[in-house]
Amino acid sequence: MELLDVYDSHGNRTGRTVIRGDKTVKLNENEHIAVGVIFIENNKNEFLIQKTSKEKGGEFSSTGGHIDSGETPLTSIRREVEEELGINVDNDDIIEYGFIQYDMPLRFLFYLKKNINLDDVKVQKEEVDYVEYMSIDKINELIKSGEMLKSHGILFNELMKKRNNKCKAILKN
Repeated sequence: MELLDVYDSHGNRTGRTVIRGDKTVKLNENEHIAVGVIFIENNKNEFLIQKTSKEKGGEFSSTGGHIDSGETPLTSIRREVEEELGINVDNDDIIEYGFIQYDMPLRFLFYLKKNINLDDVKVQKEEVDYVEYMSIDKINELIKSGEMLKSHGILFNELMKKRNNKCKAILKN
């Protein structure tokens, strides 16, 4: 049984918890469960993208998952990277870009610049079929063709906007 904290629309925990997958639970309009998603980029400007297992839909996505009760979004995303990829990122500089609301969940967006050797990746077979590095153009093709999990495509586009805004701010200075 996996417990999830309930968040308000501002990203704060409400003190309420729910059992993951319990279809009898009703959340109010301003209540949400939360998930975290991280995009990991190497020095070649490619992103580590996974093909989810058939049991998880067989779509392309990035690494992520539900934020368990008592976890922060950051500790959650570190756990998910360890579980899904077998990679420890506890001491890495992960950047949090806040959250967006898409459907009911709040989706916390994270970014990490790290060269991960694909030979070091040990995928969680129940969740992930395989991983590969992809260019921004290839990811955009997957988004347009509907082969990427829709929420992850939205988050990827959000990340690209935030990166572009950061670059523009640096150029102004």
